[in-house]
Amino acid sequence: MTAYKALTASLARTSLRDPGTLLFSFLFPPALLLVLALSAGDLPGEGGHPVVDDIGPNAMGFGIAFVGMFAGGTNIAEWREKGVIRVLRNAPMSAGSILGSALTGARVSALIQSVLVVLVGIIPVVGIHLSAWAAMSVIPVFLGALFFYSLGVLIGLAVPTESAAAPAAMIVVVPMGFASGAVMPLEMLPEWVRTLAHVLPLTYLLDALRWPLTGAAGLRDSLIGCGIIGVAGALLFWADTRLMRWR
Repeated sequence: MTAYKALTASLARTSLRDPGTLLFSFLFPPALLLVLALSAGDLPGEGGHPVVDDIGPNAMGFGIAFVGMFAGGTNIAEWREKGVIRVLRNAPMSAGSILGSALTGARVSALIQSVLVVLVGIIPVVGIHLSAWAAMSVIPVFLGALFFYSLGVLIGLAVPTESAAAPAAMIVVVPMGFASGAVMPLEMLPEWVRTLAHVLPLTYLLDALRWPLTGAAGLRDSLIGCGIIGVAGALLFWADTRLMRWR
C-alpha cells in the first residue's frame, strides 16, 4: 500500500470513529432537508417549480460545506497538536499529497451525505423532483468539497489548538449558510444580506447544484457556479500547500 493510500485509509477510520463527524457529515443534511421540506409544504419556488426543489440542493450544499470545513480544519489542527505533522514531514509525500489524502476522505463523505439527501428527498413526504441530469451533481459535490476543505485547512492552520478548530469552522459556515439562502429564501432576508450573498462561495455552490439535481436553476448559473467554486478551490488548495507548517 502506498503512503498516500495508507494515510487516506487511516483518516477515514478516524473520521468514522468521531461522533461529531458522523453527525454533521451524514445526519445533519438529510435532517435539515426533512425539516425545511415539511415546513415549506407545497409553496411554489422561483420559476413555478415546488420550493422543495430548491431546498434539496440547499441542504446538500450546506452539508458539503460542513463536511469540507470540519475535515480541513480539524485534521490540520489535530495533526499539529499531536505531533503527527512532524512525522508526516519525513514521509515520502509532498504537502499536496498529504492534504490530498484528507481531501479524498472529505470528498467521499460529501458524496455519501449527498446520496443520503437524495434518498430522503425522494420519499413521498418530501417529494423532490430529480432532473434527468441528477447524476451530474457529483461534479459540484466534488468541487464544493475541494473549496470548503481548502478553506477549512486555512482555519486549521490559523487556530491555536485542535479544540478551537470546530468552533472556528462553525463561526464561518453557519452564518454563511443563512446568508447564502441555504436555510431560508434570499427574498425573505434584508437587502444587505442579499447583496452579501453575491460574494459568498456557498451561494455559487448552491447555484451549481440546482440545475443538475432538480432543474431549479438554469444551466448557465450552474456552469458559472462550478467555475467559480472550482477555480477558487484550486487556488485555496495551492495556498494551503504553501502555508503548511511542519511544526
